[in-house]
Amino acid sequence: MKKIACVLSLIFVSAFASASSVRTYNLPQASIPGSGNEYIFVTATNGSGFCVAQTGNTRDRIVDGQMMCGEDESSYAAYDFSSRTFFRQSTGSKNQCYPIFRSITCRHF
Repeated sequence: MKKIACVLSLIFVSAFASASSVRTYNLPQASIPGSGNEYIFVTATNGSGFCVAQTGNTRDRIVDGQMMCGEDESSYAAYDFSSRTFFRQSTGSKNQCYPIFRSITCRHF
């Protein structure tokens, strides 16, 4: 009986572990309809939106990210969860660091 329970537990753990995967995207860019690709502003919403956009699965989420500085008077991508699309957002000209993703690590389900 112990052997059957152990085998069933192993099957359950294996099935659960293979139900998701983790992938890192370096220098990720989002596709903006009618505008091409842009680097992505650092927010949890934008990171998760990028992960969802890779597979179309709304359960996908960001699990890690690294940032770098974007430039003044530029525009980068931001995600609108209600329409599930990226749009272009301007930085303005405040002469500061605008955080954009250097990498995004996604958990895909």
